[in-house]
Amino acid sequence: MDEPRIEKPKPFNPVSPVVLVFVAAVVVIEVVLQLAERGWIGGPEAIGWRLELVRNVGFHRAVFDHLLAGGSLEPKVIWPFLSYIFVHKSFAHMLIASALMLGMGKLIAERFSSLAVVALIVVCGLMGSLIFGMFSAEGGFPLTGSYPVFYGFIGTFTWIRISDLRSEGKSILPAFSAVGMFLIFRTAFALMYGLSNSWMSDLAGVITGFLLAFVLAPDGNDRMKRWIGKLRRQ
Repeated sequence: MDEPRIEKPKPFNPVSPVVLVFVAAVVVIEVVLQLAERGWIGGPEAIGWRLELVRNVGFHRAVFDHLLAGGSLEPKVIWPFLSYIFVHKSFAHMLIASALMLGMGKLIAERFSSLAVVALIVVCGLMGSLIFGMFSAEGGFPLTGSYPVFYGFIGTFTWIRISDLRSEGKSILPAFSAVGMFLIFRTAFALMYGLSNSWMSDLAGVITGFLLAFVLAPDGNDRMKRWIGKLRRQ
């Protein structure tokens, strides 16, 4: 008689391939910039590659103003709305963002499909730049880094916790612990390095991630049908 097979626990919890590819792209870009800043590639002019990259792919308030003024929709104008999430101010800026993205991305991917994770990254990134363009001060440092996307993951995770607690008949207050913890982290970061214009993009990410979860969750289609049905009956 065959003995029942016992599955051994995996030493590492799987991470979404989408998150892995995203973080890998961020890391590769930073490695190239680090090599350039140390003079190992690109020659003497490579020291300025980061500033040049931030200028070209970071999101500037001027881009938003250009579009409001009826400017042309050229690729170099549209691309910064999303490309900024791949470039960071420093190695530490990138390292913290990547670690947070991997940890929170794993939790999100356990409940959401890969396509949903892609949608979260894209929409949270776009909303981060849009809000930055609407409310940031003119002439400030351009928006860079994947933090609006990470905070979008925080918003989605909060929705997951609320759903779980409601299904268990428990108070939803513990669901906001993740938001509270990272608001403390954001405040501490601001106290150390100064409050930047990017805080509003992080807040936009939280709200966008939370709202998108209603639609992108596995039962999102059924939920949308119920909402539409209620609206038609009214």
